[in-house]
Amino acid sequence: MNKIALLLSIILIAGCSDRTPPEPEDQTVRPAKLLTLTGTDDQSTFEFTARIEALQTVDMSFEVGGPLANITIKEGETIERGALIAALDPTEFQLAVKEAEVQLRLSSQDLSRKREVLKENGIAKSLVEDAATNYQLQQVRLRKAKERLNDSRIFAPFDGYVSRRYFDSYVNVGPGVPIAKMLDLSQLQVVMSAPENLIATVSPERVIGAWVEFAFAPDRRFPMTFSENRGEADALAQTYEVSFLIENPADLNILPGMTATAKIEMRSSTSEAILVPASSVVPMPDGNLSVWVYNPGDQSVTRRQIETSAPTNHGVPVTQGLQIGEQIVIAGASQLQPGMKVRPL
Repeated sequence: MNKIALLLSIILIAGCSDRTPPEPEDQTVRPAKLLTLTGTDDQSTFEFTARIEALQTVDMSFEVGGPLANITIKEGETIERGALIAALDPTEFQLAVKEAEVQLRLSSQDLSRKREVLKENGIAKSLVEDAATNYQLQQVRLRKAKERLNDSRIFAPFDGYVSRRYFDSYVNVGPGVPIAKMLDLSQLQVVMSAPENLIATVSPERVIGAWVEFAFAPDRRFPMTFSENRGEADALAQTYEVSFLIENPADLNILPGMTATAKIEMRSSTSEAILVPASSVVPMPDGNLSVWVYNPGDQSVTRRQIETSAPTNHGVPVTQGLQIGEQIVIAGASQLQPGMKVRPL
């Protein structure tokens, strides 16, 4: 029994001798909440109800008048550039070309005869000059007759969509009377009404992004680019029409007159700022503002003077003194001293 007691005493003494008291904590290292700085802006997104318009709209008409012999297009049809739209009865124009050709031939023969006679001094030179003038006049008449014949047909000036057809065949139409309406849908205009305060204060460099959304494609955004400001205010609403351009998606049948939601994201000012929490800003004895910048190399902090602009709901914009990627203390900053070590939370 005495041996067992002795053995237990030895084990207890050995265990006590191996125990090393813990190192005391360094009370100068303070816990601190840090923030890694990223570039950000005080941004706002404006939403407008918009309508879709064609890039350009053209009423197709004849330069000459006559019976409408053929109209080849249908409403709602997409046609290629150069496709025939409509043609007048060409009979009258073809006869005019033949008559002009005959008159030109006769004037040419008359000019040739008079030149031969002039060589023998059998005719006055002025008569030859008159014949030459008449020959030139007949050339002009023939050219005009051929142009009128060409003008009896109209062709598509671009790849487009036929939105209206005003006449059917065999109708007598005059020059300049619209036959059909064509829309250029290679791009689409997004037209919206913007308030006067936005028009007066917004500059292009403030726009971060602009896109349009459609109710029938809720999960898609279609980027748009600025086209023009139409510059005249609505008499009642005092708003200005602004248009943007979007590419016409091949998988959707988007047509003029449809409605959409246009969204424009803008920064509050033209200069980019770094937003920091108000809790990180510490006043200096001279009245300037500063933050504590964390050095991960030795875990110390350094006071740095900063310049700020007006605080916003999202934080304090710092315009000078900080760089993206740096870390600052955002909690407990008032308890720190230069060179003090901190432990990130």
